[in-house]
Amino acid sequence: MDKDDAWVVEHFSELVTKYAGKYIAVVNQALVAVGESGQEVEGEARKIEPHKIPSVLRIPREEDMACLL
Repeated sequence: MDKDDAWVVEHFSELVTKYAGKYIAVVNQALVAVGESGQEVEGEARKIEPHKIPSVLRIPREEDMACLL
C-alpha cells in the first residue's frame, strides 16, 4: 500500500461523510479533486501534479457498505 492509499484508509470515515457517491483523487497524501467521474478527477489531479499518478477511487455511500455486511 502506498502513502496515498494509506491516507485514504486513515481518512475513510471523513471521506464517506463528505463525499459519498463521488470520485476522489489523492496525490501526495492530499485530496486534490472531487467529481462525478473517475476520468474527471484524474484529469484535474494531473493538472495539479502532472508527474504523479493519482489514486482515484469512488467513495461508497453508506447503503453501498451495508450490502457488504
